[in-house]
Amino acid sequence: MIECNRTMEQARRDFAQGRLTGAVLVRVPMSRDWTVRLSGTKGDAGMLLDVQTLEPYVFHSLDAAVAAIEQIGFPFTQLKVQ
Repeated sequence: MIECNRTMEQARRDFAQGRLTGAVLVRVPMSRDWTVRLSGTKGDAGMLLDVQTLEPYVFHSLDAAVAAIEQIGFPFTQLKVQ
C-alpha cells in the first residue's frame, strides 16, 4: 500500500476527479478523538491532514469527523461497526 496523505483541499480535488474510493474513521488510541483515513483508486491510502501542521487532523467528536467526510464529497448514509 502506498502512503498518500492529503489536506482537505487535496481530498476534495481528488474526490472530484474520481481518485478516492473510500474513507474510514479511526479512533485515536486512548482518547475519544478521531482521524480520517482515505483510500485511493491506485491502492494508496493516507490520513486527512491539518493544512497548518501537516499532521493528521484530529476531530474531537464523531459528528465532526463525519462532517469532514461529507465536505470531501462522500455520501454518508450508514455507520457500520466491525
